[in-house]
Amino acid sequence: MSIESRAGSVASGASAAAALGYPVPIRRRTRLRKVLETFEGYIRIDLVEERMFPAASLLRYLAVVFPVLLYYFQSAFLDMGGQLFSVMLIGTAVTAGLQEALTGLTNRLQYAQERGTLETYLVEPVPWALIPLAMNIWRSVTGGILACIMVGVGWALGAPIEARSIPLALLVLFLGIVACNAVGTLAASFLVLFKRGEPVIALYGLAAGVLGGALFPVSVLPDWIRWVSYLVPHSYVISAERQLLMADPPAGEQSPAVSIAILALFCLVVFTGGLFVFDRSLKLARRLGILSV
Repeated sequence: MSIESRAGSVASGASAAAALGYPVPIRRRTRLRKVLETFEGYIRIDLVEERMFPAASLLRYLAVVFPVLLYYFQSAFLDMGGQLFSVMLIGTAVTAGLQEALTGLTNRLQYAQERGTLETYLVEPVPWALIPLAMNIWRSVTGGILACIMVGVGWALGAPIEARSIPLALLVLFLGIVACNAVGTLAASFLVLFKRGEPVIALYGLAAGVLGGALFPVSVLPDWIRWVSYLVPHSYVISAERQLLMADPPAGEQSPAVSIAILALFCLVVFTGGLFVFDRSLKLARRLGILSV
């Protein structure tokens, strides 16, 4: 190819890129830089919202203290001892932390749909499958912080916590947050097409609340329904956390090694499938005219 032909090809490519409306520095970014800047942009949006509504943010962090106080005084009134208080504390803390990761993406997408700003999230020149990762990263972080705050308050009130197992317990919590992000991504796919993501989240929330073992070990469930709890990631996270953080955990809990292995497999399979389904849902919504991009 001659120099003139190459120059013409470059010029025509630049003209086509310019027609998309992206500035030259954006067009020249590497894929990795686009991904990192997309993550940074969504985190910055969340931080701006935190600063704009400081009272709401403060109340969200203070609200998680009250369940801890409730179970503490309940265990003291009923003379149940610190062991049962630890069981309820860890289960409630994990559930509260995972709830942030579970509902963050669908809440944000529904907020964008109601205000007609969803398309503005889709014009960034990055794969659409990255949107759930970037959009919910801050809520996932704050969910982990909320869980740590609750456990810390319970420890201050006298709950016996095994400090040496905290690093591994944080790893289990991280896997649980990723698993809830995977479920939230599937719910977001439903939301994009049908404008409602509540059925998926509500169904999973009910299953997690009853079968996740937040306030009691899964082993107390009848045999005919106990097997369903093994389909809910909450049960593995809560079980592993009790095994790690309690000196005398309840009988019948899953070992941390088994829970970590199952959670890792769940995250790999469901998150990969969820991102694929979310990407396909956006493309189908565009073909159907639901999205204008």
